[in-house]
Amino acid sequence: MPKSFRQNSPSGGRSSSRRLSSVTLPANAASAGRPAGVDGGVRDVAGGGTAGSEHPVRAGVVDGALDAESGFPPTAEADRDLSFPDAPRLALEQLIGQLTDRAQGVLAAQGRLRGLLRANAAVVEELSLPVVLRHVVEGARELVHARYGAVGVIGPDGDLEQFIHVGMDDDVVDRIGDLPTGQGILGLLIKHPDPVRLTDLHTHPAAVGFPDGHPPMASFLGVPIRVRGQVFGNLYLTDSTHGEFTDDDEQLVTALAGTAGVAIANARLYEQTLEQRRWLDASSELTQALLAHSAEPPLELLVRLAMHAASADMAMFSAPISGHAGRVDSAAGMLVDRVGQIFRLDQSLAGRVIRSGTAASVGDNAAGSGNDTADDLPDGVGAVIGVPLPGPDATVRGALVVAHTGSRAHFTQSDRDQLIRFAVHAGAVLDLERAREDHATLLQIEDHDRIAADLHDHVIQELFATGMGLQGMLSQLKQPAQRARVLRYIDTLDDTIRTIRDTIYQLNSRPEKRPTLTSRLIAILTEQTDTTGLAVATEFGGHLDQLPTALDDDIVAVLRESVSNTVRNAGASTVTVKLTNLDKVLTLEVTDNGVGIGHPTRSSGLANMRHRAENHAGVLRHSTPTGGGTRLTWTAHHPHPNAPHEAA
Repeated sequence: MPKSFRQNSPSGGRSSSRRLSSVTLPANAASAGRPAGVDGGVRDVAGGGTAGSEHPVRAGVVDGALDAESGFPPTAEADRDLSFPDAPRLALEQLIGQLTDRAQGVLAAQGRLRGLLRANAAVVEELSLPVVLRHVVEGARELVHARYGAVGVIGPDGDLEQFIHVGMDDDVVDRIGDLPTGQGILGLLIKHPDPVRLTDLHTHPAAVGFPDGHPPMASFLGVPIRVRGQVFGNLYLTDSTHGEFTDDDEQLVTALAGTAGVAIANARLYEQTLEQRRWLDASSELTQALLAHSAEPPLELLVRLAMHAASADMAMFSAPISGHAGRVDSAAGMLVDRVGQIFRLDQSLAGRVIRSGTAASVGDNAAGSGNDTADDLPDGVGAVIGVPLPGPDATVRGALVVAHTGSRAHFTQSDRDQLIRFAVHAGAVLDLERAREDHATLLQIEDHDRIAADLHDHVIQELFATGMGLQGMLSQLKQPAQRARVLRYIDTLDDTIRTIRDTIYQLNSRPEKRPTLTSRLIAILTEQTDTTGLAVATEFGGHLDQLPTALDDDIVAVLRESVSNTVRNAGASTVTVKLTNLDKVLTLEVTDNGVGIGHPTRSSGLANMRHRAENHAGVLRHSTPTGGGTRLTWTAHHPHPNAPHEAA
């Protein structure tokens, strides 16, 4: 480096000489590769130093040539250790370090904001609620680097009705067993919907521990999800990979929860739109099918459409047959084998609906009050809703019931309201169809009246006049053969007039509707078992309502006798009646779980039933089914399965 430099004097151009003193480079400066003069300092030699300076300039080093070997002036050894303070360098490095840290913090914040934007985009791009919830928890877990995450949906009873979780393997989930319902710290957010951030969740007073097989968890962050001001559920995150969750983590997850609330609201609206479309399609199809006289029976169509529109697993329609009993007239899904079953109105969901005229539910807190058990529903049934089907003059035609299996989610209040509206619409359509049938019948009656009047006023009078004319000709006929021939003509006219009068009478009369065989049998069962507590099941198959009248009466008598014996002597708790008509052979089976037929002292009842079977080329048999009890089998042959009723 140069030993000295010259600078023009600002006064007169004379030059003055300023010399550099010797410097000692600190070891750290040399190792850092910094140039001399950055970490060291310069001495104003010409000024001779100042009194009291930290390192005074030594006299005698004016032009001071540097030693060729050491690079220091040839002075005392102490001069070689001359150094300058590190304070300015430390301040600068600290400032640069702070700027670097802040820049890195800004970059990290930008990265997390980008992560938040990605999570928001993933959440709002879906309309399916289950998919939205999974995207919410996956986005939150990735955003704050949590090992585990979950979304808990709060049910109407205040517990968690859904729990969507990520981060655990399937075998771990299977080992844990049941999902959480909202106890402990999870329930803390349900009771107090404010963000909760914990370094170690085990130390919180609300902690209740984990079930066996649950992975260990320490740090915890919980944030409520609100949908239009109402708490929908909570977002749970545990085990931060950084050790604990920060305030920034809480703010980011809170922001994501706000976006999730909007996305959930949109998904709900979309689901409601689809639900309303299903119910509108069901109502439209029911109306068109009934008014077009579809081949599908109206009640079967009603049950099928209700089950589909409600996304249910089963459905049935039941109607009252007396003041104390009802019967399942149609069913679909898992309840299809219940058709024909007779139940007590005071021990069934359908009975409560029929008697009260209002909707009721079983095992479903979301669908309103009135939850209870129902004896007419099979095991394995979960949420159930029953609504009344209105009849004419504000009566209740029956109860329409839809149900889920035990593993399915509950019905919502919207499901309940939609089912009520569908039932009201269906009742109106059935009333309209009945009115159309009545109107057609009325037109037919009016036509019959017109025909009867024409027959009476014109045809009969003309025939009577013709007969009178023929009688007047008898006196003019001389030959016996001719007289006999005319008399036959007169008798024929008289017979024709009587036939026409009978026809007129039949056209003017209103024939009473004969009860069907199945309705008569149900009435017998209701009458015999109404006050006994005996559980009755029925099964009908084939054409049963167009049999000869004599056969109908014998079937009713046999059923009355057999059920009466069961009630009086069998000590049974259940009785099953099965009536089928197949290949011109009618079979009636009555089975109970009582003590068996034993050895009766009088057998007039069995003899009468056997005699009735023999009248129709049938037989009577009795046996003991598996499990005990009695099975009575009565058969009869008839000419044709659709044979018309005999004249009464």
